[in-house]
Amino acid sequence: MVGNRDIFLDRTMLGSYTLQLNHCGIQKCVPGYTWGFAMRPYHLIHFVLDGKGTLYTNKKTYNLRKGQAFYIPVGASGSYQADPVDPWLYSWIGFYADSRSPLPGRLFGAGNILDLAIPLPELEQLFLSIISVTDRRLCGLETYRETDFPGECFFPITEFPKSLEANSRMLHLFSRLLETQEEVLPPSLKGINPACDARAYIDACYSEPVKIQDIARALHVHPNYLCTVFKKTYGQSPGEYLRTIRMEHAAMLLHLTSHPVSAVAQAVGYTNPLQFSTAFKSHYHVPPTVYRKQSR
Repeated sequence: MVGNRDIFLDRTMLGSYTLQLNHCGIQKCVPGYTWGFAMRPYHLIHFVLDGKGTLYTNKKTYNLRKGQAFYIPVGASGSYQADPVDPWLYSWIGFYADSRSPLPGRLFGAGNILDLAIPLPELEQLFLSIISVTDRRLCGLETYRETDFPGECFFPITEFPKSLEANSRMLHLFSRLLETQEEVLPPSLKGINPACDARAYIDACYSEPVKIQDIARALHVHPNYLCTVFKKTYGQSPGEYLRTIRMEHAAMLLHLTSHPVSAVAQAVGYTNPLQFSTAFKSHYHVPPTVYRKQSR
């Protein structure tokens, strides 16, 4: 018998590893071509296959060249523009992912720009493979030429089997990106800081009765180690950060709604209203009911 079993993914964290294709494509831009973006509900990555261009986002300007990629996270706004002399040819992929997904961080760290390690011909082939699910003309095509596909040849995926196929090819693309980038990382950067994943976990699950042990178990690290790394990274323990997030959301609910204190407590992860009131008073120096009156 032969086979395998995926022991990498913790089933309690399965949602954070789930990726869903939104759209992808390849385009050769005309000189100076500009595209603006704002508040998209999906992640977006562009890969510069040739030429140059500029990205404007978060009040910063990034000059990009062949062999680089840029990442536009959910909710970001800005624009990007092709070089007026050497306009870029780029491929892009938009995908939905849980806020705790490790993929963007594994590729881009805390930034927006990536120097690609994967050979560009292979990268182009991977994109052509995804697009060929709906456009059979691209099957077996070695390289893309804009003159062969004039206008906007954009086809929706309308069948479930094709959706599965396109997603499987997208996952293969991401697996190759991760593999090739890991190969060029210095040993000191190959480890993933669990503090970032822990913070994302707390941001997403603060309303649940989560414990530090649960987070550490989901991240496959010891609770003491997680606390040490988290405090070194953010200046407070995971428990302190969790309480702060809960109190901030509780204060917002007290101010904006008329929900009973017990309902507010449950909404931010406390099953015991008395325990919530004690924690709230410790944080804001007044009981929840007094805070509600003062805030109004």
